[in-house]
Amino acid sequence: MRALRSIGVLLAVTSTGSALQNRPAGPPPGRLVDVGGRSLHIRCVGPATGGPTVILEAGAGDYSNRWTAVQDRLAPRVRSCAHDRAGFGWSAGTPQGMPQDNADLRALLTAAAVPGPYVLAGHSLGALFVRRYVMQYPDGIVGLVLAGPTHENTRLFSPLDNQWKRMREQAMGADFQELYLARQANPVALGNRPVIVIVGTRADWNVPTPDEIAREKAAELEDQPRISTNSTLVRDPSSGHHIHVDNPALVAGAIDEVVAAATSGTRLRGAGATP
Repeated sequence: MRALRSIGVLLAVTSTGSALQNRPAGPPPGRLVDVGGRSLHIRCVGPATGGPTVILEAGAGDYSNRWTAVQDRLAPRVRSCAHDRAGFGWSAGTPQGMPQDNADLRALLTAAAVPGPYVLAGHSLGALFVRRYVMQYPDGIVGLVLAGPTHENTRLFSPLDNQWKRMREQAMGADFQELYLARQANPVALGNRPVIVIVGTRADWNVPTPDEIAREKAAELEDQPRISTNSTLVRDPSSGHHIHVDNPALVAGAIDEVVAAATSGTRLRGAGATP
């Protein structure tokens, strides 16, 4: 048995309880934009240089303001936009599935006049949201940054019944199953687009984890960058699961690298290597 670092308990807890959390206090830090009769929140900062705009996707139970420190570091040179999905943060509506959230994001970017090309960055479950967005709307997506990403075939710990469950096999796991089947059909879906997977390895939770689960999660992490032939995996022992909060400078640097590689059409430093 090992201690869980890890996304397992965290996502299991936040994905079931996130819709019940209190909305953040105070006025929205960005704009509220009408999308289909609902006000959706988006905060964009940084210069409109004509280069890729970075779109930031929060994890389960988190809001757009989790990305604020990363946005502030990018702002002098890169334009970035963090948004709240319907029913979360400062956005109206009720929580939905990935297909509708992806459609909302596309409509939000149009209504807010945020032109592409785009680099998508997602944390935890948000990493699956951005990967699915590329499936649904591939045009204009030039790179990805996946921070502490969830794997489509992952097993998560459910504190409700004290079991590890493979998410794609659960009633609420249709989006996981869709991504799993798509990955089986097209293992390198991102082609040669630059992708950086960045993960904190500091233990956040002290939950006993069977060795089988620990090995499976280690293999999932190694598999994450394989969605592209132009990818790297970065580990940070000083950060936990919320690496974009614990070490925003490192995450902003990874985003800078992907933006630069996408703009110049070059390979990432160390692409193909797994430290």
